[in-house]
Amino acid sequence: MTIVASLAAGALMAVWGMTAPFRVPDFVTQTEGGGSMTFEVAEDEQEEWELWSTDYNSFTCRHYGPSEERVDNVITGIVYETDELWMFSRPLDTSEPGTHTVACGEPADMLYGVARAGTMDATYNRRIVGVIGGAALGLVGLVAGVVMVVVGRRTSRPAE
Repeated sequence: MTIVASLAAGALMAVWGMTAPFRVPDFVTQTEGGGSMTFEVAEDEQEEWELWSTDYNSFTCRHYGPSEERVDNVITGIVYETDELWMFSRPLDTSEPGTHTVACGEPADMLYGVARAGTMDATYNRRIVGVIGGAALGLVGLVAGVVMVVVGRRTSRPAE
């Protein structure tokens, strides 16, 4: 019974982890295609910022730091489907404090947004904890159940 219960609990925990919903970021600024957006990075702020869009396949955005020099970023291409379709486009290099500007090109029907990093971290953390925790819980229960069965059989044998 212990084996079945622990395997069931482990499976439920793994399912809980795998079904973590993706969250729409809490945007600090948004714009349509052809527009630009600005956001402030404080002197003591060490947070990471992210650029999101509603279509990953066809967009051009340029990120300018406070010194108005273009900041190059690596495109990562991770896609998140949520209630609204938003896609993580790239991290933004905000190592220089001050006003940052992101200017995005056409098409006009696309939306762009800048958000603090962390939206996807919560989802990934829940998935990792759920899957690994579920597997560990099932394994521990399986081992404990087998030990209980072996010990129970040894103690129930008649003495010779």
